[in-house]
Formats: sequence, C-alpha cells, structure tokens
Amino acid sequence: MSTVVATSSQFATHIAGPWPSGRGPSDRLRVTLTAPTDSVTLCALVGEVDYYSADVFRSRLLESLETAGSVVVVDLSRVTFFGSAGLRVLIEAESLVGPPGGKLVLITGRRCVDRLLAAAGDVAVFRTVTSLAEVMADAA
Repeated sequence: MSTVVATSSQFATHIAGPWPSGRGPSDRLRVTLTAPTDSVTLCALVGEVDYYSADVFRSRLLESLETAGSVVVVDLSRVTFFGSAGLRVLIEAESLVGPPGGKLVLITGRRCVDRLLAAAGDVAVFRTVTSLAEVMADAA
C-alpha cells in the first residue's frame, strides 16, 4: 500500500513496508548451495520466486556458476510460487553456461514451475528431471 504526500512543490512517497506482507526477499525465498559431488553443484530453493525475491535467486545461482562442477542442478521441487522473474533468472543462467540441456538441469514437478516452463517452451528450453538421483545416475 502506498500513500503519496505533497510537500511544497515536491512529492514524497511513504510506503507502508518495503515488501508485500512486511516480509523481505530472504523471508520469501531460501536458496541453499551444496556440492553433492565434485562434478555436481546443487542450488535448492524453498519458497516463492517472484519479482521481490528473484534477485536473491539470481545472485546465489550466478555465484554457484562461478565455482560449479560440470553440472549445476536447480532444485525447484519445493517452490510454492514461480513467476516470470524466476524464469528470466533461469534464461540468464542458461545463456551463461552454454547450450540448452548442457550444464544446467532443473528438478521440477511443482505445477507452478511446470506450467511456466511449458508456456515458455518457445523462448527457453531446459533439461528437466524429477529428482537429484536422476542427475547423479547420469553423472556416474
């Protein structure tokens, strides 16, 4: 909610809270980076990936790409909301790691994720799996 207050010839904007529901981006989304093996880096997300939290996701994912093994797995299986801002992060990451289906792999299975990826199929194609076990079997 935003209230605009006029002061002389200036306008000042008072915003009730910096984020919807009074929660900051790190309260909305938790991103964890781990390395299950030397060749696999896992970026696991829990929570909402939207306009407010996409920068948290972006910074952590791009950080993982700098030191990643040969495969970067983004686990979206515990995401409760996945908006177009999250898709933009994935598209940027994919462009940094090489050809589609190469180094970046997505664990999906959540309807909010799968629907957006299906809708974006003409713009972006990602390698998707249903579990980390599938990636580990392929890496072996």
